Amino acid sequence: MSRESRTGETVAALAGAALPALSRAERRVGRALLADYPSAGLTSAAQLAERAEVSPPTVLRFAQSLGFDGFTDLQVALRAELSALSSGPLTRLPDAPPAGSLLDRLLQQARAQHERAIDTLAGLPGPALEAAVGLMADADRPLYLHGGRFSLLLAQHLAAHLEQLRPGVRLLAEPSGRDLGVMMELTRRDVVVLFDYHRYQRSAADLAARVHRAGATVVLITDDLACPVAPDAEVVLAASSTVGTVYQSMAAGFLLTELLIPLVMDAIGEPARTRMALWEEQRRGELLL
Repeated sequence: MSRESRTGETVAALAGAALPALSRAERRVGRALLADYPSAGLTSAAQLAERAEVSPPTVLRFAQSLGFDGFTDLQVALRAELSALSSGPLTRLPDAPPAGSLLDRLLQQARAQHERAIDTLAGLPGPALEAAVGLMADADRPLYLHGGRFSLLLAQHLAAHLEQLRPGVRLLAEPSGRDLGVMMELTRRDVVVLFDYHRYQRSAADLAARVHRAGATVVLITDDLACPVAPDAEVVLAASSTVGTVYQSMAAGFLLTELLIPLVMDAIGEPARTRMALWEEQRRGELLL
C-alpha cells in the first residue's frame, strides 16, 4: 500500500517536508520532482535521475526515504493523486447524509478541518513564509492580488487588509479585461500574490506564466504543492483543511490569510500603524461603533 493512501499526504507534501533531512543527491531528486510536479515523477526512474543529474539508485533511495517501498510505489501514489484531482464535487457526494444532528455534523467537520489546517500550517517552510511576508511588506514594490472563481474571495480579503497597512496594493479582478493595462506594465519590481485552489484553473496558470515572463515575482497561496502554478512561483505557501468534504475546503486558506496580516504589519512597523490611524480617521464619519 502506498504511503499516500496511508497518511492522506501528497507526494509533494512528503517530499517538501523531507528535503532538509535528505542527502544532497536525494535533495536534487526532490527538487527535480517538485519543479515539474507531478509529471517528473511519472517518467521512468532513469529519466528522473537524468533530470536531477544523479544515478537511478538515488531515485530509489529518495522514494524509500519518503516511506515508499520503491519508485513504482511512489508512482502509484502520484497516479492516485491525479485521479483525485480530476474528480469534481459530484463524484464525492455521499449516498446518504451522515448520521447525527446538524449541529453534531457541523462540529465534527469543524474539528476535522481545524486539525487538518493546523497540521498543514505547521509544515509550512520557514524560509518560504519569511519570503512571502517580506515581499508583502515591501512598500517599494507594487503588490497585486488575484484568485480563481472561489479563491478570489481570499485575494479580496487579503487585499482589503493590506491596503490599510501599505501603499501600492491592488486587486486584479480581471487580468485579461479591465486590468489588462496592469499586466502589460508589469516589471521586475512587481509582486503578484496568486490564490489557486483545487480545482485548479487554467487561467491561474496562464497568469502566473505571464507574470513570470515579465520578470515579476509570484507568491502562490494554494492547498497543495501539486498546484500547476507552483513551477512559475518564486514562493509557495500550501495549506489544506479538506477532510472528507464534498467541496474542497478553503478554511485553511482563510486562516493563513488572517494570520499573514499581523505578520506583515509587524514587518512594516511604524509606517503601517501610522497608515492605519490615518485610514481610521478618514472612515470616522462612516462607522457607527
